[in-house]
Amino acid sequence: MRVLMINYEFPPLGGGGGVASYEIAQALSARDHEVDVLTTKYRGLPSEEEVDGLTVYRAPVMGRAELATASLPSMLSFLPMGIARGRKVLAAHSYDILNTHFAIPSGPTGVALSRLSKTPHVLTIIGGDIYDPSKRLSPGRNPLVRAAVRYVINSTDQVIAISEDIKRRAREDLGCQTPIEVVHYGLTPPSFERKSREELGVPENAVVLISIGRLIKRKAIDDLLQALARIGQPDVKLLIIGEGPERVNLEEMSRSLGVSEQLSFLGAIWGERKFQYLAAADMFVLPSLHEGFGLVFLEAMYCGLPVVASDTGGQTDFLRDGETGFLTPVGDPEALAEGIARLTGDEALRRRMGEFNREYVRRFHISGVAERYEAIFSGVIGRARRSAGSREANSVNPSGDGGLAS
Repeated sequence: MRVLMINYEFPPLGGGGGVASYEIAQALSARDHEVDVLTTKYRGLPSEEEVDGLTVYRAPVMGRAELATASLPSMLSFLPMGIARGRKVLAAHSYDILNTHFAIPSGPTGVALSRLSKTPHVLTIIGGDIYDPSKRLSPGRNPLVRAAVRYVINSTDQVIAISEDIKRRAREDLGCQTPIEVVHYGLTPPSFERKSREELGVPENAVVLISIGRLIKRKAIDDLLQALARIGQPDVKLLIIGEGPERVNLEEMSRSLGVSEQLSFLGAIWGERKFQYLAAADMFVLPSLHEGFGLVFLEAMYCGLPVVASDTGGQTDFLRDGETGFLTPVGDPEALAEGIARLTGDEALRRRMGEFNREYVRRFHISGVAERYEAIFSGVIGRARRSAGSREANSVNPSGDGGLAS
């Protein structure tokens, strides 16, 4: 089948949601499906190019100033500009199905293009588009945004939620009536050359924590800094991979807490280098206020790290307190410090949990995700064709009597 994937963020833009859609597109392509991508244009990126076998079309938007985070004008302008770019793509190519990622801001573009081209549409809902406790414009807080998200969800043929948490919130909080299937994100096993701590500039004899994610309020890195200060062990070091608007605040906070010497802000790192840092660490910590799923947890587990995370969100579909690491209450730096301290003080426990994770993560392979998407797409396409055939038959014979005279 031929698929047009629509996501306002796609690597190198954005965070985990963009990376996950890239991985899904690649996995579908590996199963002999043709996948094109419609996304946002950013400075220096061409309007059209081939990326690892995928044809990527980019729509110009207003006010996108950073790779890591989208501005409100850039998200709002993706609707008219994405539709305009998408119409040209649809005029040149015929697609069996559209797959949009994020109910907002990508969703309205997907709905419009589906109706204009009469192509079936599957929406993947991810996290911040459904619930984000850190944002004033979260659907749970803003009635206009909530109405827009509800409209998009109920205007699609099928919804895929990346976790049970997101499915529940779409049903209970937003009144989603469209069928929802849960398909977790999957991991593409990385290939990378391991580097020593010395080669990476990581202290050899320290207990090394690592955290990866955009530096935004939802990731709650401020709670992690407070937990580090509570632990009070100078030989515990923290590597932070990611960029975003909170970096300056976090740097200032680390100085005020007296832990700046224990931190290394490494910036945005992708691909092999990211996994080299993961493999050199002792544990992964991310105390987000909410995660739709958290692909980065799987990446850490693949590298044999125990995981300390919040006990609310999509990650609870697969993280197990006391087995994969520890789950701690959201917004509780003291409990977070206790979970980290249990692991820093027990090397055998870290090793045991890391070995469990390395084996456990095998069940979340990207190939299984592609199979689920393929089956869902086929079902939606089949229903659309049957419905079109029924409408055509009724238009030929409105009485529905098989053409017999009464």
